[in-house]
Amino acid sequence: MSKDVSHEIYSEVCRFYYKEARLFSAQDYRQWLETMVDRSIVYFLPVFQERYQRDRKPEPEFPPYIYNDDYDDLDQRVQQLETDLSRRVDPAGRIRHLITNIEVFEGEAESAFTTYSNFLVCRNRREREQTLLVGGREDRLVRMPEGLRLAFRKITIPQRVILDSDLYYMM
Repeated sequence: MSKDVSHEIYSEVCRFYYKEARLFSAQDYRQWLETMVDRSIVYFLPVFQERYQRDRKPEPEFPPYIYNDDYDDLDQRVQQLETDLSRRVDPAGRIRHLITNIEVFEGEAESAFTTYSNFLVCRNRREREQTLLVGGREDRLVRMPEGLRLAFRKITIPQRVILDSDLYYMM
């Protein structure tokens, strides 16, 4: 494990994540993408693999994934959500993102940080569609002249079966 960061940097990273959660909850994905995401982003949601404890095979080098996006992929996803044609946003759902258990460590580069956090996403849509999603994130943040930017995110959802009809929204 890398070295812990100063209290000031930890506080800055927490503010970054709280702003991100607020933008996600407001479904303001365009502002998130343009002000918080680095152009080199890798945004990755692998498929959870259930194994017996005695199965010692290494994890696959290229595991299956639900999505594996770069900046252009995220931009395309945001563009789709901005159209009036997306069934995902009509009628608009109510969504709330919570972020917790934030850990911040010095990264390999001087102005980079490795972080671990947990999230809870509560989404209500239509009369009876409600989803609670709990998971974790492993991120790499980089310091740019305009502030912190998200350069890497690996999302893990430790459910064998995800009972959500739409994992299109951001986590």
